[in-house]
Amino acid sequence: MKINLSDIVTDTYTNASGYSFYVYLKRVISNRDVVEVSFKDTTAPSSSFLNSSFGALIEDIGLENFLSLVKPRELTPTQAQMLKHYIQGFKSDSTKH
Repeated sequence: MKINLSDIVTDTYTNASGYSFYVYLKRVISNRDVVEVSFKDTTAPSSSFLNSSFGALIEDIGLENFLSLVKPRELTPTQAQMLKHYIQGFKSDSTKH
């Protein structure tokens, strides 16, 4: 399944938009479907947005499940770098425990 982030939220910088996306994404993956998330026509996500969306989802389902179910697509180089850095933070945290 492919979803366009710009169809779900109006911005990618607030906690409120991040939480809205989290609720939507959690419902979509509840039946273990892989979802491609297109970042086309969106700005680079803020840490507030990522914390309330991807971060909350990783906390709920674990990093491995997140990586196997959620596939970011159509990213600008800046968006790709931000997501890579954000997810890398979760990988680093998991090795500390």
